[in-house]
Amino acid sequence: MKEQIHTIPLTEAFTTEDECPFCYLHRQIEHRAIRYFAGPSASYMEPDVRAITNRHGFCPDHMQKLYDYGNPLGNALMLQTYYESVLRQLHTQLKNLQQPAKKGLLPRKKAVSTTPIWEDIQQQVDDCAICRRVEESMQRHYRVFFSLLKEAEFRQAVQGSKGFCMHHFAQLLQQAQDHLPGAYEAWFYDTVYALMAENLLRVKADLDHLICKYDYRNADLPWGNAKDALQRAMQKMAGIYPADPPYQKE
Repeated sequence: MKEQIHTIPLTEAFTTEDECPFCYLHRQIEHRAIRYFAGPSASYMEPDVRAITNRHGFCPDHMQKLYDYGNPLGNALMLQTYYESVLRQLHTQLKNLQQPAKKGLLPRKKAVSTTPIWEDIQQQVDDCAICRRVEESMQRHYRVFFSLLKEAEFRQAVQGSKGFCMHHFAQLLQQAQDHLPGAYEAWFYDTVYALMAENLLRVKADLDHLICKYDYRNADLPWGNAKDALQRAMQKMAGIYPADPPYQKE
C-alpha cells in the first residue's frame, strides 16, 4: 500500500493494538491542540488565535486540561479577553431581554430575537475552540478511512485490529452513509460488526476475570490480561483513557 502524508496517521493507528485506533488518533490530536493554544509557541498571543478563543472559549473538560497543561500566564491571557467577549454578549442580551409579562399587562420590552436567551448562553457554554479543532481533524480521518478501504492491505489491517470504542463505532456508521464506497459496503458492515462483537466479548471476559481476582479464593489464579481490564473496558464503552496522567507542558 502506497503511503501518503494524509494517510500515515491513520495507518499507523491501526498498528498500535489500541482498543480503538480512533481513540488513539483523538488523543494525539487533542494533545496537539492543547499545545497549540497554550504551548511554548505562544500562539495565544497571535490576534487571529485570540479571536478564535474569544469566539468559542473552551468546554469544561478542555478548560481543566488547559489548566493541567501548566501555562498559567497563557491561560490567564486567553481567559482575560474571553471574559471581555462574554461580558459584551451579556450586555447585549440584557439590553434585549424581554421581561416576563404580568397578568393583564403587555411585556415591558419587545423581544428582538425569537431564540430564548438561555439557549444562546447554553450554546456559548457548550462551544469550545479545542473541540472544534479536534473534530475537524477527526472528520478528515474518517474520510481517509473510507477511501483506504479500496486497499487490500488496509482492509487486512482493519480486520486484524481490536475494533473500536462504542463512540467511534457510532461515528463510523454515521460517516459510512456519506463516504463508504458502494463496492465495499457488504465487506464493511460484515467486518465491523464481527469485530465489535468479538472484541466486546474479549474485553468483557478480561473484566470478568478481574472481578474473580478480587475473591480471596482466587489469589493464586493467574492475572492473564485482566490487570488493565477496567481501563480498557471503560475505553471500549466511552472512548476515554482513564489511567492516563494529565497532559502537561514539557
